[in-house]
Amino acid sequence: MFKLLEMIDGNVIREHPLTGEVFCIGRNPGNDLQPDEPSVSGSHATIRLLPSDYLEGTEDVIVEDHGSTNGTLVNGKRIKQQRLRHGDLLAMGALRFKLVDEQALALGGTRILLEDDQA
Repeated sequence: MFKLLEMIDGNVIREHPLTGEVFCIGRNPGNDLQPDEPSVSGSHATIRLLPSDYLEGTEDVIVEDHGSTNGTLVNGKRIKQQRLRHGDLLAMGALRFKLVDEQALALGGTRILLEDDQA
């Protein structure tokens, strides 16, 4: 299972489990996460869980920015769409998140390296 840890000053303040295929972030009603934060757009970004092309029975996590004013950053780099990995840091306006892959934690840090392409 994947989850987003919402962080302030390096401290986890909330956990957001990614249990469905789509997790929408933005201030508008109907989003899965509706932060009361003016630096986040009404429809800021979507996180999708898709079957992996590489490993049967696993999922890839893809974040897509919706043309937001302040952008979506992954590990400090502004993106339009990006595959996420365990430990990646996301910024959406003033919000900060860390992606956690509980399966990766259970494997004790074993990683499978894939070529970094745009999803």
